[in-house]
Amino acid sequence: MSRIALRQIAAGTGAGCLLTVEFPGDSAGRELAAMLAETAPGREVWRLDPVTTLDLGPDLCDYDALAARCVAEFDRLRPDSDTPLTVVGYCSAARFAYHVTGALTALGYAPRALILVAGTVPDERTVWTEYDDLRRKLGAAGPSEPPFPLLDDPDATIGWLRAELTGHTRAFVDEQDFGTAEAGAAVDEIVGRYQAWLWFLLQAAASDTPPVGCPATEVADPGDLDLDLAPHATRHA
Repeated sequence: MSRIALRQIAAGTGAGCLLTVEFPGDSAGRELAAMLAETAPGREVWRLDPVTTLDLGPDLCDYDALAARCVAEFDRLRPDSDTPLTVVGYCSAARFAYHVTGALTALGYAPRALILVAGTVPDERTVWTEYDDLRRKLGAAGPSEPPFPLLDDPDATIGWLRAELTGHTRAFVDEQDFGTAEAGAAVDEIVGRYQAWLWFLLQAAASDTPPVGCPATEVADPGDLDLDLAPHATRHA
């Protein structure tokens, strides 16, 4: 079973391929891929969820390694495809979409465009605010302030955040009166998902924007997307 959360949403009829980079919980609205499958008929649509991919394991890695894994799976599922490809990064996944586009280029693809929809760039305050919100959802008192600079050592930071979240989650689960086995599974699931999300944000805040080798466009709303770009080859000769 693949540990890459990559799914084909629409098969398309040769009118181009869209690879969205997004994840549940990043928007109160519909998934971008599902919306594009309806509004851009004829296009092949794939949805890549990097946060769930991190949650699935096998480890927490930086953006470059994560993008390389995701793109390798995309290439495995679409061998020798010549369909023109556009990458669409959504909201907090915008910076990671740069890394995905760069990894595609390194593998021999030539994406015709990178489009960032409602893109945001998380910073250190974003990471702590998200953590603080999570701990309060688990019943902890708040608000609070970070005890050390979060970006100096992301590995140490995520270790500390994981330990804190585990304690808060155990206290929360204990109040739900689960059985022993169910309680352990619930703690693992909650902490795993929250850890993946916070690590993803840490990497966004700590990473640079890499070159992508194609035009990059930013739009504020999915309704502003212009997908009718002049096609060219999707792989380098």
